[in-house]
Amino acid sequence: MGETKQRDYFGDYALMRVPPEESRTTLNIFFVYTGVLAVVAAIWAGSGLAMMYDAKTMIIVTLIGNIILGILGFLVATVGGYNRAATGLILRYPMGRIGSMIGSLIVAGLPLIMWFAVETWLFGVVLNAIWPDQIWANIAVASIWGGFLMMTTAYFGYRAIALLSYITVPFWFVLITIGFGAALDVSGGWATLWTAKPETIAPLGAGITFVVGVYASGCNITSDVSRYGKKPWSGGVAWFIHVVFLMTLLLFIGGSMTLVTGSPNVIIAMGKIGMGLAALLLAAFGQWSTNDNNLWSAYLGWVNVVGRGRRGFWIIVVGVIGTLIAGVWAGLYGASLDPFIAFGIFLGYFIPPVGAALIADFYIFRPYIVGAKNPYERYKFGPGTEYAWINLPGLIAVVVGGIVGYYTTIMNIGVPVLNGIFTSFILYLALIIPMHKAGIRYEFGKWIERPSGF
Repeated sequence: MGETKQRDYFGDYALMRVPPEESRTTLNIFFVYTGVLAVVAAIWAGSGLAMMYDAKTMIIVTLIGNIILGILGFLVATVGGYNRAATGLILRYPMGRIGSMIGSLIVAGLPLIMWFAVETWLFGVVLNAIWPDQIWANIAVASIWGGFLMMTTAYFGYRAIALLSYITVPFWFVLITIGFGAALDVSGGWATLWTAKPETIAPLGAGITFVVGVYASGCNITSDVSRYGKKPWSGGVAWFIHVVFLMTLLLFIGGSMTLVTGSPNVIIAMGKIGMGLAALLLAAFGQWSTNDNNLWSAYLGWVNVVGRGRRGFWIIVVGVIGTLIAGVWAGLYGASLDPFIAFGIFLGYFIPPVGAALIADFYIFRPYIVGAKNPYERYKFGPGTEYAWINLPGLIAVVVGGIVGYYTTIMNIGVPVLNGIFTSFILYLALIIPMHKAGIRYEFGKWIERPSGF
């Protein structure tokens, strides 16, 4: 695969292929992905599930949801591994150049600002649980200064993010495992866990959609990290292992702690089982190892949309916006779980269809219809490359997939997130294959890539 030397205009190879000399090991990629997962939001999401299910049903829901995430993320990450390109670049083919801008906003530019706000808000919740009477630990105040703190590693890019993940991840998982054991010990053991349940049990589809929604954005931007892998499969393998095994574990632990302690607030639940100041502070640092990734991928998305500004500029802009949202959110909702659950379910509708269209294009349409059997040659990038402005089947598939996911939730039909994914995948192929074979135009406009990659 030939590489053309190209200047990195925006930092971290945002709009160009990652050069081979910048490759990282599968273990490095695994730690970066897991650094995103080592966060209070993961066990908080488990608390949300505990308000919907008993422990046994919760295991089923989390496994199904995380296997969906694992497969979808593996396939998307492998596209990034073959192309060594970020999400915004690879979406230029299934959605077109303008379509990729829309896709970047759907999967990264907008939701990751919100996720940054969510994690920053949770940082404030953690500190307020430790020091409830201190003004600097007020949820809104701590959200604001915590947000500025979390911008620092993202400002310095991938290497700083990886370093923080190496430091944080092992300690964080030791912490949460100890917390789980303590919760069982003081609450009557496994017998209490297996008999505890909420007042009403939610439909399985709602819980699966919630699980997928919690990590849907991360699933569809796996290429942002996997493009650094030494092998094309490095990111896919690292993603699948961390989400299917570790995320399932964290959701189950978070839900179990809530079920046995009776507290819907996982921070209060941790306090009830006697976990001290050091444990809660370490949990707060978990927010940091996640939020720098949120900012970093959001910056990659916005560069693909705007084509201006280097990493530091976008980190500050996106970080300030997310921090202000977190402060307002804290002022309105305090430590309520309701907006968090609603946000997770909403993401489950519209983000996965983007990944489904990409998978259909790269793994089915390009090799079997266009004839590009070599995965390294299916997508081309670099100055002078021509892209369509709009790939009509891609845009239709994504919009319809999101609508189907939304309305099948309202009507309680099947598993809404799977409905959206399958609709987007099948509709993309059902539109583009016959149009391509019949010579019907499905790409409109022409965009020629500039030396900057924009």
